[in-house]
Amino acid sequence: MAIRRKHVTRGWRAAIAALIGSVLVLASAQSPAQAAETDWSSFDANQARVLSGVYSATINGATYDVVRGTDNNIWFRYNGGRWNPLGGDNASRTTSPPRIIEFPPGRAMTVIRGLDGEIWYSQVNSGSANFWTSWTRFPAGARAIGSPMVSVVPGTGTLFIEAPNANRRINLMLAWNRNGQIQPGRTWDLDGYALLGTNATDIEGNSQIVLNGLDYNNEEVTRSYFTGTDHHVWTETRVGDTVRDLHEVNGGAECVSGVGAARLGNQTTVVRPGQPGYSEQQRVLLACIGNDGYVWETQSSDGGRTFDGWRHPAGMLAPSSSTPAVNPSNNSWTLNVRWNGARSTAFPDNAAVAKRIN
Repeated sequence: MAIRRKHVTRGWRAAIAALIGSVLVLASAQSPAQAAETDWSSFDANQARVLSGVYSATINGATYDVVRGTDNNIWFRYNGGRWNPLGGDNASRTTSPPRIIEFPPGRAMTVIRGLDGEIWYSQVNSGSANFWTSWTRFPAGARAIGSPMVSVVPGTGTLFIEAPNANRRINLMLAWNRNGQIQPGRTWDLDGYALLGTNATDIEGNSQIVLNGLDYNNEEVTRSYFTGTDHHVWTETRVGDTVRDLHEVNGGAECVSGVGAARLGNQTTVVRPGQPGYSEQQRVLLACIGNDGYVWETQSSDGGRTFDGWRHPAGMLAPSSSTPAVNPSNNSWTLNVRWNGARSTAFPDNAAVAKRIN
């Protein structure tokens, strides 16, 4: 049965009232990594200096990477090649990380918060590696203070956008593919449930996933993860356009950044129990910067309902100056960070550094 708006909102406020002002350190017992991990290494042979994690999408076997450069322009590379400014210098300035997603099918779309606080997008034209369309603005009214969270709901083929607004709440918009043309909704709607953390200057992580909800009669659900006003990680679950649940992620994390999240498996479909790829799609990884300044992660094998405990990734501690980017494949995640050279000289300051977690 759906949880009605007033019940969710009251529960959220009560939880915040109970937790706000408390000091909970990310100090859970560090358990061994639950899966094989590579060491931290340079993501791009030490080419770039960045102001965000690198976000990636693989489409028809080709990989597109996008990142916010130190010039505040969006840069991209294709299949591990050279970095190039997306749209040309000064065309895509932003103070927030970019997003990249496959939408419509077969095309890469990059979505950013513009300097005007609105949400803009560009697409690879006709599958070309190096030609992007002019930037197009979604309808005004996002009033974004950070990057949007984006995902495609496979059952409807709908692009779902969540943009953190100036009141630390989330504005929502849907967009559809109409014969290759993007048709967005007319206005932004307000999510009355989530309240974002006021401690995080970088609140954005692309933390929106779509999967089979075993807890909701095997319906297709959208889960979003974010840092709340108590600095803990919270998750909101939607079935269609209805919020069905809002609760704190178990483990007691305290984050000073946004949250990165991704599930494994085919990113363009949602499969049901018993179908090939189901167990992979139920595996979810979350990552944030803890209050010690280092990257922490936690994993789920039940579709993001419960997690196995926060820990530092295996190997050396990874200091990051931005929310970690979590990029999925069928059977592994790539955790990508903007290295904080003031805390560790293992890599240059603002280098793109990554590891794979299987």
